[in-house]
Amino acid sequence: MRHTTTVALTVSLVVTIAATCSGQGFMYTPWEVTPPESQPGPSWYGYTGLVRTPTALISTPQKITGGAHRVELNSREHNVYAATVGLLPALEIGAARIEDVLQDTPIPSYATETVVNVKYEANIGGLFNNPVAPRMAIGIFDISDKVNRTNYLVLSRSISLVEGSASPLPQASVHIGYANAAHSPATLDGIFGGIDFVAAEDTLAQIEYDGKDINGALRYYPASWLSLDAGILNSELSYGFTINSGF
Repeated sequence: MRHTTTVALTVSLVVTIAATCSGQGFMYTPWEVTPPESQPGPSWYGYTGLVRTPTALISTPQKITGGAHRVELNSREHNVYAATVGLLPALEIGAARIEDVLQDTPIPSYATETVVNVKYEANIGGLFNNPVAPRMAIGIFDISDKVNRTNYLVLSRSISLVEGSASPLPQASVHIGYANAAHSPATLDGIFGGIDFVAAEDTLAQIEYDGKDINGALRYYPASWLSLDAGILNSELSYGFTINSGF
């Protein structure tokens, strides 16, 4: 029953995104300033990424992003408060405060934990003198193992959905990676991946496989510093918002 519900909700989300995109022709509208929805954005868990999965993109140096989202994990609703800071062009650090998370203890219990994350982008394009090489990053979710320390490697590549587009901006980004969690079973463990693209003006669509579930979200930007987020995470409707210090 849970699997059927997951498929139905995911298909509904994809159909909605496809319907939105059909009116746009997968084309970007010319912008005088780079639109916020085409910039690297934070995941809901304190690192640059999609909904739950990380990407190889790094937050802009000295840029601060933060967000609050309500999600459901292990049949319990809880809030996630996260922030990400770009320290250097290839290095970011982030943190997330996760309420009512299941503890890996002999007697299962729930507690509120704060996890710290770090991610470094390796310039493989420059190393191999290949300008079309994908971007690659390595990172750690939950360094101190408060919830489940997870090491990961991820590749990201921009693709063009419409040949000959006049816009210099990438029209979609594809991400694939591998994560190794300290404790199993875990959500972000094994192969993961996803895609994000501008579905409409001021709207970013994200679809991912986190190693366990297919998640999807729409992010609407009423202002360059704010996105309103809604989607399906762990087969449940989730929502929240993200703010940033500017571009």
